[in-house]
Amino acid sequence: MEQECAVFTLILLCLIIEMIQGDTVTQPSNPTLVKETENTSIHCKYDLTSGSTPVLFWYIQDPNQAPQLILNEYSKEEDIPPRFRNRFSASHTNAEKTFHLNITAAVLSDSATYFCALRPTL
Repeated sequence: MEQECAVFTLILLCLIIEMIQGDTVTQPSNPTLVKETENTSIHCKYDLTSGSTPVLFWYIQDPNQAPQLILNEYSKEEDIPPRFRNRFSASHTNAEKTFHLNITAAVLSDSATYFCALRPTL
């Protein structure tokens, strides 16, 4: 009986930890180096513990600035800020749980920190 309680407690603890951890996004921690005019993708992988449908976002943070929304998976071209319009897009693959940011013809002003998010954060 004591051993059964220990196993049940361990399973319950694992379930609680999983619920606490929640949904996650993972991005490579290494900087991406790109020459001007080259195309690149910034990778984002997500995991859902809630089983809900993801709503995904990409943000940019320029040095000494607050993060700014670039786009979400439902953005139309006219919704994207002019600075990124026609050069930034995202590709969402549900089966692989990825949401990659694609940058066409990189320019020096694209140098920044990029964040992938599952929920609106700003």
